[in-house]
Amino acid sequence: MSEQLHEFLEKEKIETEVAPVIYRSWQRSLDFNVNRSNISQNMILSAHHLRELKDTQIDLIQAAEPVLPYLFKLLVSANYLVLLCDKNGFILDSLGNGPFISKAQRVHLSPGVNWREDVKGTNAIGTALSENSPITVSGWEHYVKENHFLSCSGAPIVSLQGNTLGVLDISAEIGDNHERILEITIMGAKMIEQNLQALDIKRQLNYYEQGAKLAIELLREGFISINNLGVITDINSVGASLLGRKREDVIGKTATEVFSAPKSWALYNKELDLRLKGNSGQEVVSKLKPVMDNSGKSIGAFGVIRSDIPLEPPQSWVGSSPASKQILERVQRAASTQSSILIQGESGTGKEVIARMIHDLSPRREGPFVALNCAALPSSLLESELFGYADGAFTGARRGGQPGKFELAHQGTIFLDEIGDMPISAQVALLRVLQEKEITRVGDSKAHKVDVRVIVATNKNLQALVESNTFRLDLFYRLKVISIELSPLRERLEDIRELVPYFINRFCAGFSRPLLGVDEDVYRYLSAHPWPGNVRELENCIEAMVAMASGPSLTVNDLPPELKNRPVLESNSEEPPALLEQQTRQTIINVLEQTHCKIAPAARILGIGRNTLYRKIKELNIDIDNL
Repeated sequence: MSEQLHEFLEKEKIETEVAPVIYRSWQRSLDFNVNRSNISQNMILSAHHLRELKDTQIDLIQAAEPVLPYLFKLLVSANYLVLLCDKNGFILDSLGNGPFISKAQRVHLSPGVNWREDVKGTNAIGTALSENSPITVSGWEHYVKENHFLSCSGAPIVSLQGNTLGVLDISAEIGDNHERILEITIMGAKMIEQNLQALDIKRQLNYYEQGAKLAIELLREGFISINNLGVITDINSVGASLLGRKREDVIGKTATEVFSAPKSWALYNKELDLRLKGNSGQEVVSKLKPVMDNSGKSIGAFGVIRSDIPLEPPQSWVGSSPASKQILERVQRAASTQSSILIQGESGTGKEVIARMIHDLSPRREGPFVALNCAALPSSLLESELFGYADGAFTGARRGGQPGKFELAHQGTIFLDEIGDMPISAQVALLRVLQEKEITRVGDSKAHKVDVRVIVATNKNLQALVESNTFRLDLFYRLKVISIELSPLRERLEDIRELVPYFINRFCAGFSRPLLGVDEDVYRYLSAHPWPGNVRELENCIEAMVAMASGPSLTVNDLPPELKNRPVLESNSEEPPALLEQQTRQTIINVLEQTHCKIAPAARILGIGRNTLYRKIKELNIDIDNL
């Protein structure tokens, strides 16, 4: 024990060579009752808890990653340890080699160990945190005798807001030349601080870029941007659909390869139209507006893509199975017409969703969409609901009369669900409307012209109803100009993997609870169920599971009994391995982007362990640094 520390412990006068910062630290160590000979109760994290701690310090570790080896090279001698610690004194990472490492490990100067003053007494890590300033603690200045062989320099790492985020420490064996070590330590801490600021700026830029991308994707029109070399740098899915191509096939191409454009288009300081014939033979036009820098030089252009052909369907129909793609292709073609449409499918398959999509994609999209369930009204009220009624038409009629659904749908679309339940009398009136394009209110003799696109739907076999004389043949052919058949969910089970996350997102938001993950085993049970209620049944199932879930992920235990007790195949999914791998990789990427590449929360959302997620990231070659 040094003479100065002995005098301090004996409460004698301290010589002036003991720095005030060391004296204050000795006093705190004494108050903490730290054992002066050796540390018998080290605070050491298990490997599992160290991984958890590092998951919470991703930014600090990432910012320090290039700094530690750079500092180690500056030290010339290999007999040093460069240490990164968090704000609570735990060592997160270390870099070093040579004989000093084995000596340092004897006093637990290694990752996972806590070096706060209340645990280790006076030391560069703990004292730098307590004093919030850079410091060198050498030899006998350490409060605990077992650390007297150390000479350590520590510097706090501070955020822009002035909060201490951690400590950078450089340690060596006493007796070496340490004159410049504190300067190097302070420089390293500043470098880490700058890297943290750069990470924050990058995150903010990514935030705004993602926001801009989302805004572009939500546009009902196509969007395109082109740089000053005439290369297409971005196009949204709507724009790509209008061109009849995939986004990845357009981005990177020159405007002259895609459009009928002059090679020198970017030199014009005015709007420019680029033109192309679409797949249907209709003209596709992109009206571009040049973007100038401060000197007035053109640096590129952006604009919208328009056409008379239907836009890509909005994401109200969820699913990309072959059956879904076939349905959506038919919807696109039908939307551009004015013909009546018959949608057939079992209950819960999404007939109204398709009807709304057709309306939203049609030239009538700016007009009203009016829906009526023909089975929900008694036959005595159905005609007045459809065609309205005049003043005094019947007892209880509203004064002045009331317009019907057809009048309300003028210049828009009317959707008549469960058309198979419409009584014969209403069928006759509906047929007259389709033929004459006019309606007559109940109790009135005056006809009103209406311009309405008619879409009907049923879960019944209309052909069989015609044969049984409960549905008019002439009306059947009037309605069935275009027919769209919706597949039951049991025939497009691939869509379950898209429908489940869609419903989870919706219900978690509705219940104001954190986003839940899904255990893989859940999909095996969902795929084994016949789904007699189709998508509506699945929606209700997921709503109940989300409402009652107690953990961070939906598991088999959360399934309703009728699904949980159903036998399932133990074999893996019948999807091709390449497709499974692609879906898994994209799901992990989506969740990592959502959690800003933080492993612990990403693993919770995915419903897997952190080690499993680390392994999957490596197996699937996911570059976290570039997400």
